[in-house]
Amino acid sequence: MLREAPVEVRLAILVGAAGGLLFLAEGLLRWQGDGDGAWVKFPLIVLVLELLAVAGLLARLRPARLTTAVVYGVVALVHLLAVLNQGPVWVRVVAGVLSAGHVFGVVVLNTRPARLYFGAPR
Repeated sequence: MLREAPVEVRLAILVGAAGGLLFLAEGLLRWQGDGDGAWVKFPLIVLVLELLAVAGLLARLRPARLTTAVVYGVVALVHLLAVLNQGPVWVRVVAGVLSAGHVFGVVVLNTRPARLYFGAPR
C-alpha cells in the first residue's frame, strides 16, 4: 500500500505522524514542568486529527489529500501562534519547526505526483 506511494505522499504521512507525536511530547514535557495536565489535552486532540488524516492518506481516499492539507494548514497556524506567544524559548523553537514541517506537508501534498496518486485528472 505505501510502497507504491510517491515520495511526496510518504513525506506527508511522516510529517503528520511525527509532528503530532512531537507536539504531544512537548505537551508532556510542559505537564511535567508545570504539573498542569491541561498541557496534554490540546496536543492529544491534534494528534488524533493528524492520525485520522494520515489514515486517510494511507487508505488512498480521494478527498484525503485536500482534507489533510487543510488540517496541516490549521495546525501550522496554531504552531505559529505559539511561536509569536510568550513562553520558554525551547517551546517557541519546537513550535517553529513543527509549523515549518506542516507547511512543507501542505506543499508536498500539492505536487503533481501526489495529486496523480490520489486520482486527479492528468
